[in-house]
Amino acid sequence: MREVEFKAWLEAEGYSQVTINTQMTDVRRLDRSYGNLDDLPDGQTVASIRASLAYSKADQRAGRPSPCKFAIDGDLYDNLAHYRAALNFYQRFLDARSAPRSGSTFDLTPQNILDAIGRCNSSASAAEGVEESSKFWLLHRGRRYSSNAIVRDALSQNGSSAQPNDFRCKATLDALGFVVIDWPAFEILRKNFLARMVDFENFHRQDGGYWTTERRDKNQLIEKVRTLAESSADDRSVGERIYKALSVEGRGLPLSWRTLDEVQKTETELRDRFYTIVATLARSGDDPMAAITNGARALEQLKIDGIDGLRRGEVLAIAISIVGTVHPETATWFKISRVEAMGQRLFGRKLFAHPQFQPTDLDEYLQLMRALFGLFATEFGWNPVDLFDVQGLVWVALDDKWPDEDGAPVQESAMLPSTHEERDALQQAPYWFVGASYGGRDDQADRFLTEGIWDIGTPSDRQREQILRMRPGERIAIKATYVRRNGLPFENRGRTVSVMQIKAIGVITANAGDGRSVSVAWETGYNPREWYHYTYQPTIWQVYPNNEMAKRLIRFAFDGETQDYSWFLQNLPHWGGLLTEEAPAPDPVKRSPLNLILYGPPGTGKTYRTMAEAVRLCRDLADSDPLLIDPARRQELRKAYEELRGQGQIGFVTFHQNYAYEDFVEGLRPKPLADGVGFTLVAEPGILRRMAEAAEASAEEHVLVIDEINRANISKVFGELITLIEPDKRLGMDEGMRLILPYSGARFGVPANLHIIGTMNTADRSIALLDTALRRRFEFRELMPNATLLGTVDGIDLAAMLTTINERIEYLFDREHQIGHAYFMRCEKRADVDDVMRHKIIPLLAEYFYEDWAKVAAVLGDANDGEDTRDVGFIDRQQLKAPDGIVGSEDVAPRYRWSVRKIFNYDRLMGK
Repeated sequence: MREVEFKAWLEAEGYSQVTINTQMTDVRRLDRSYGNLDDLPDGQTVASIRASLAYSKADQRAGRPSPCKFAIDGDLYDNLAHYRAALNFYQRFLDARSAPRSGSTFDLTPQNILDAIGRCNSSASAAEGVEESSKFWLLHRGRRYSSNAIVRDALSQNGSSAQPNDFRCKATLDALGFVVIDWPAFEILRKNFLARMVDFENFHRQDGGYWTTERRDKNQLIEKVRTLAESSADDRSVGERIYKALSVEGRGLPLSWRTLDEVQKTETELRDRFYTIVATLARSGDDPMAAITNGARALEQLKIDGIDGLRRGEVLAIAISIVGTVHPETATWFKISRVEAMGQRLFGRKLFAHPQFQPTDLDEYLQLMRALFGLFATEFGWNPVDLFDVQGLVWVALDDKWPDEDGAPVQESAMLPSTHEERDALQQAPYWFVGASYGGRDDQADRFLTEGIWDIGTPSDRQREQILRMRPGERIAIKATYVRRNGLPFENRGRTVSVMQIKAIGVITANAGDGRSVSVAWETGYNPREWYHYTYQPTIWQVYPNNEMAKRLIRFAFDGETQDYSWFLQNLPHWGGLLTEEAPAPDPVKRSPLNLILYGPPGTGKTYRTMAEAVRLCRDLADSDPLLIDPARRQELRKAYEELRGQGQIGFVTFHQNYAYEDFVEGLRPKPLADGVGFTLVAEPGILRRMAEAAEASAEEHVLVIDEINRANISKVFGELITLIEPDKRLGMDEGMRLILPYSGARFGVPANLHIIGTMNTADRSIALLDTALRRRFEFRELMPNATLLGTVDGIDLAAMLTTINERIEYLFDREHQIGHAYFMRCEKRADVDDVMRHKIIPLLAEYFYEDWAKVAAVLGDANDGEDTRDVGFIDRQQLKAPDGIVGSEDVAPRYRWSVRKIFNYDRLMGK
């Protein structure tokens, strides 16, 4: 056996001297009796020798002989367990050697480091080394040593003059298997703990905050689980009682009630196996590390066999927490999010990095816990009882959402549901699918996973309200949404389909209450997966398990279920499927598709109302939502509108006299041939088809805005598809239908989640002339001038002025050519009003009256009163002299030259 290296490994792992001496003695005896453990005969391994020493309680009761090669004095069952444990220690040592940590070691060995520690301890400068300024410190047997001092001393003894810096020294010690702590980070942790446990003196004290919140209930559960494990009940019933004790019978427990619910609902054979594994973990007479390893692997197999909830984090939590409850001196309660945070913050390590259970990962974690145990005991004199005290301190100190000194101390884990009522409520709670690249920033997913949070930089009001609704215990997933046409795992006939990648999943553990962030226990080792058809592009998506599509998505994201593409393709045509026959979906989404035309004179707010309607539909807002009706929030509304346009939920097109079906639906367009000679014609989709297909392949609402809808020939633009936009003919509705497009031959329908909003300027064309097919299929909403929205600017009563102008226009022309209030909405000073009058209102009036300036003057109060000189407000006139030779020129009706004044006077218009 590699005695020197094995001993060095045990010391570096932080085991006590008693444990080291015991393991060395036992392994030496095994090595003498079974042969060199490093060079065993073919077919024999350390693991096979260990297996040969199996001896159960049943064997003991039956009086079976010892399977060992050498004589054993004393209790055979206990002694064989000790020898199996020794072999397990040696196997872990061999595994660690075969998979060393990465990083340069400068040709140093663990023994070189131990020798350097010994020299430091024996020298007069040992105390000075602790005072040396250093970020990283080596922890060994409860003492700390400057990583720089130790590594440089070891190098010097080996004849090297290298002087590595802090980070190189830490990397060297990590690679050699030692524990190096980030001391400034630990000091923050320690201060956090002491600030939250203000009456803390030591871990033996059985009163005060720490005892009440961390230790008392744990001691009771330790006793309860041990009693259950030692009872005579069968494994199956004991396992169920132990799992319930550690998952639902109290607060702040280590195991998941969700897993319990899933196990209770699974088939009998899997349920019985699960509870038997739990009991075996608690009752094992093996070395605790071997019990955890065997239990974790049995649970991983159980996941493969059908209990999907047994993902990596839960497997680790069950195996380590149950063994730790029975053997708190060896292991602890376990939560992967806290363990990973501890590893990153204090030790700069990514713990449990493998996708499946690895004993070396467990060794690394428990080595760190033992190192902290020694530090608490030796340097601080806190007298920890077992590793549960290390876990308790770290959990308290790492709780980023701990209340301030005015609030009651509540652990983050205690905020998770504990009663049956709370858990039942969560069964119907929303599942949150959230983005990680909001605001145009880089992908934040890695930061979220590292920090155990999800947040959003500058949330909108709706997002803030959604975040405030997120509750501890609810499930959350990070998503990324995009579209794909090629390389799909199913046949989609070249059509685009919406894709949503699930990048990470977790459980919300606390809500900060700021409308921006939540704490999350992210599951480690989750492999991103792609989901098709039923997706959502905005940053936050609440999914309730109240329809079949949602349930399938939830099971896919959180339970590892595969997506049944054929179900979507065959049964959900309105979500992007390709039908083999027309049939209503078994669980159709009944929507109220809106076809709306906003019409009215220019400047009456049609653009503003269009934005508001589109945002309302896409974000499912109430009509009275302040974002939609508060003029002061116009810019925020525009930002939301543009964001939705950028995401593809809102499309925009302007009709004109030459706009055609080929532009709107699809048309043939030339495409160069591959050889560069000649071209072919291919069907290219127009905006209606593109928007319809995007909406059909998505869960969110879409809006197509058609500006100036009355300017085009509607029959020519819509063609045969005018029927498909009727609400009851939409895909997913009872009479939903598809038609064959003439150019591409594709079967096309308009989904129920595509709304159409048109705008129509009545000054351009009377509504009476509008195509009757359009009138029958659209709701018409008139927007007329609203002078009450205007105030007074520098003495000009804008409301009264606009009312006067519109009354005169209606008298001289008609009501459809009035002037809208929007022209004056942004006027803040007289110069602004002058600009609007000069550059917008007067030219518009001239257009209305076909350059009949007498009528323009009449509207503005500058009508001719039979006087050549008068006090006018806006328009000057000068009578033109008739040319010589015009017969009876003095009797010809006078003609005038009209001009807009440089300075306006509003008195005459206002009747002053």
